[in-house]
Amino acid sequence: MRALLLRNSNVVYETAVEKPKLTSIRNVLVKVHYAGLCRTDIGIAKGAVPAKDNIILGHEFCGEIAGFLNGEEKMGELMVGDAVSANPMAFGCDGDTMCGKDCDGAFAEYIAVPSAALVMLPPRLLTPLGAFLEPVAAALAPLKYINGRTCIFGETRIAALTHQVAKAMGYDNVERITHVSDFQDSTYDCIIETEPHHIDAYAAALRPGGLLVLKSRSFDASSFTANTIAMKELRIQGARYGDFQLASHLLSGDYQLGWWMTGDGCWWFGNVYDLAAFETAFAEAEQPDSKKTFFKICAE
Repeated sequence: MRALLLRNSNVVYETAVEKPKLTSIRNVLVKVHYAGLCRTDIGIAKGAVPAKDNIILGHEFCGEIAGFLNGEEKMGELMVGDAVSANPMAFGCDGDTMCGKDCDGAFAEYIAVPSAALVMLPPRLLTPLGAFLEPVAAALAPLKYINGRTCIFGETRIAALTHQVAKAMGYDNVERITHVSDFQDSTYDCIIETEPHHIDAYAAALRPGGLLVLKSRSFDASSFTANTIAMKELRIQGARYGDFQLASHLLSGDYQLGWWMTGDGCWWFGNVYDLAAFETAFAEAEQPDSKKTFFKICAE
């Protein structure tokens, strides 16, 4: 099969990669239709994000079930042909194994997935939208901590997406700020960050007892002054993922998202490439103002 691999710290395209073998852990074979190119993938390719070598990259995807470990056409409520995506962090026994980083991922024609990690999709989401499930689930994560006047900070795509998802979910007390100079001291009850290097500014802008929600997944060290956090008795909370099935409903149009468009994309979706054009895709996705880039793999 065709796949993009991390080999000797380089991304390589190969056309004769062995199809994944199913195991008791990763027991469902999924034929990948589309896969999203994430900045985490770029970080892995550049060596900035630690990853296992000689693995297939990619963790945002959608596809259809192609088979099960037991060789049957059905496993519980799952059936061959079902449209699915997956929680990319649930590929091991400990709930902390990420496909495309710790084990083989989705930049390939097929991927082996734990049945417990699968997320059902309506067939109409076997488009780039279905491969956008993971970012939407990530955007849902901090919303459960919203309390009082809340600000989402950042110029990143995840900041924009989190803000739109928050509005779609009915949080009308959430605003977005993109420049530190726009902060005022002791203004917010909750700040959701997507750029971790402004922690002192967040601390100053929070009210006493306020909450800082860390959404970014930067591997770079961030420094801060402990005094403000201690004197204001601020709290810090990490946010990983929200509910993946709710994310599927959002993408299906069950909620009135401001970024929703009928068809195969939304306003920040960029180009769709074949795996063989990975160098162009990675170069485009690496640009600071780039739109979301996808690979079309086994889609008709």
